[in-house]
Amino acid sequence: MKRIVSVLVMITVLAISVSVMASDMSKYNIVTSADTHKVIFDTDMGYFGDDTYAMMILLQADAAGYLDLLGITSTGANTTIAQGTTAILNQLEALGRGDIPVHMGTDIPIMGLWFDDQTISTYGLTQIGSMKNVLKYGNTIAWDNLGDLKNETWGYSGLSPQEKPAWEFMVEQVHKYPGQVTIMAVGAMTNVAIACKIDPTFAENTAGIYYMGGAIDVPGNDTPAAERNWYYDPHSVAICLKSAFPKQVIVPHDISFNQKLTKDIMDKFVANNNTAYTELIVEHAYPRFRDNPERRQSLWDAQVPGVFMVPELISSTDVRQVAMVTDMGYTFGESLSWKNDRGPAGSTYCTIVYDVHGEEYWNFVSDLLGTQF
Repeated sequence: MKRIVSVLVMITVLAISVSVMASDMSKYNIVTSADTHKVIFDTDMGYFGDDTYAMMILLQADAAGYLDLLGITSTGANTTIAQGTTAILNQLEALGRGDIPVHMGTDIPIMGLWFDDQTISTYGLTQIGSMKNVLKYGNTIAWDNLGDLKNETWGYSGLSPQEKPAWEFMVEQVHKYPGQVTIMAVGAMTNVAIACKIDPTFAENTAGIYYMGGAIDVPGNDTPAAERNWYYDPHSVAICLKSAFPKQVIVPHDISFNQKLTKDIMDKFVANNNTAYTELIVEHAYPRFRDNPERRQSLWDAQVPGVFMVPELISSTDVRQVAMVTDMGYTFGESLSWKNDRGPAGSTYCTIVYDVHGEEYWNFVSDLLGTQF
């Protein structure tokens, strides 16, 4: 009898433990599934900026069967292609997700290295850190040999990128799964633009594209006019906007005015610390909020996967015609938009997402990342 009671107690304890580790994701209206929703994540990855959270959301959604993450591609904007690729590999390895293929893209804009000192000075533009590093280091650095750009905390990964370049991987997968692949592009648009150029049928055979880029109703963050991702390579953005994607959704710089990562949000991950994802957050990100409870970290990319999976989380959106300024001058890289069908010929209708329901959104993310699938 005692043995039976002991077994029943153990079963009860195990059931309670499992229920603690598994949040009820059914309370969220997730509209995607791995059978029909494939994603390629194109990112200018760093360490625990918003790209990291976006990648974690996609990885867990892939594990849960909410989507099929076909691969991750590295692009320019916030960082060099070598640094970004290394950051992707290091974090995938730490999360035990070496099964996700990584393909390197390029950090050279489609029009070439336009951001030389003279051009920047002449037009009153901004030469951001990654641009300086691309000009300084060029091909002398690689994902496994970063020289003095090596991140001493993370070092190098035991994983390696695939040989096929990002744009060829994108084209291959889109033709393998016609009408099912969404491009989620949260850095410079160079890789996607090259895919559009080498295969005129590429865009029309995707399910659509979700961008993080542009500044719609707010000033830019690199110049008074331009947001960083689209400023880095505006010609590529123009190519993408004019391509035949069935759906174009923009999460612009505007969202960072509304959504901030705070200690209260971080506390959700601490309370729900059941997985490799939350453990990594608690280890690497939480201490900055613990030591400075007033810290507020701006977010851009982290909202993109969530609004893709759960559109009900969107709190502010509209449809506008969008175009890019690609003529060199002080407004270079500006994204222009028009309401009420007033845009010029050559502009593109896009869905713009300005904000999400913040508390509900971060409950969704903490539940997703804290659940073992």
